[in-house]
Amino acid sequence: MAGRIDAGRWARIAAVLALAATAGHAASLAGVPLAWVLGPMIVTAAASIAGSPVWASKRGRQYGQLLVGSSIGLNVTAAALGLIVQWLPAMVATAAAAMLISAVISVPFARASRIDQTTAFFSLTPGGLSEMANVGQAEGADPEPIALSQAIRVALLVCLMPPLILTFGIDGGIPTPDAGGRLEPLELAMLLGTSLAAISVLKLLRANNAWMIGALLGGGLLAGLEFVDGRMPFPLFAAGQFLIGIAIGARFKRENLTKLPRVCVMVIVFICILTGLLFAYALLLSTVTGIDLSSATLSSSPGGLAEMSLTAQVLHLNVALVTAFHVVRSFFVNAFTLPAFRLFRRIGLFRGVGALCDRFARP
Repeated sequence: MAGRIDAGRWARIAAVLALAATAGHAASLAGVPLAWVLGPMIVTAAASIAGSPVWASKRGRQYGQLLVGSSIGLNVTAAALGLIVQWLPAMVATAAAAMLISAVISVPFARASRIDQTTAFFSLTPGGLSEMANVGQAEGADPEPIALSQAIRVALLVCLMPPLILTFGIDGGIPTPDAGGRLEPLELAMLLGTSLAAISVLKLLRANNAWMIGALLGGGLLAGLEFVDGRMPFPLFAAGQFLIGIAIGARFKRENLTKLPRVCVMVIVFICILTGLLFAYALLLSTVTGIDLSSATLSSSPGGLAEMSLTAQVLHLNVALVTAFHVVRSFFVNAFTLPAFRLFRRIGLFRGVGALCDRFARP
């Protein structure tokens, strides 16, 4: 009996995976940006919310990050590395701005969602999907709204950023490097081996997001030193996106959505507000630094590292620069969110913003 149940469960999981792959292929044929992330993500999320079992493998997401990160890393050249060093202060400032703006709007978000301030702060701060829930829980926050909010943030930005940038007509005009054609099997093995070695080093150092950042470093190292010349075979690149897409979709569980409906609605509203405020910051960043508006917009967006790096590649933006901005933000947010939260609380930031909210709420 148990064997039949297991067989039926795996049959339904396989059916969802087949539908997800079909959706990715159809979206790709239709020319949808990030087709192999969006199609599988939407199908998997819908199946999970409907109560169907889905494949939610942490290892699968990690392998997806290995493939995607290695592919994106191939965009790094010696000239791109020079640009990254040049804009490092702007990257740090952007990470700080993201944390500060998130802290400010977390106050009205807490009130609108009817959750405590600590939970609201870690729900909105654009950090790692699991890291924010773990750090927040250690500080006394409720991890469930945080995990749900972070999943909604990543999924929402994947859906919004590509069409928004295309609608505004801000295309970076930088073609994806493909002069060398597809990587030869030996080059591909060297690429994945170097990426895995970099991942192993970062895991030993207990670095956050080791799989994505390690893969980026592996690909960037080989491309920057001109040891490889070309691009990853598209089937592997699409497979990496597929694994990331289904991993995001699997995070949407029916029980969480039904238990926290108000948080679901409010986090969508406030993520849109956060995105708008960071777009205003991107306008300032572009004006002050001379970085093109398209790259500045994506560099400042509160989306996830893997997803925004992919978006940069699909929309022909400065992939190395956008990726570097998100790597720096990922490091700073995951490393310094807790000290920043305690600092904001100590200096009375949340209390001050709350007083302003009370003043504006009075008739």
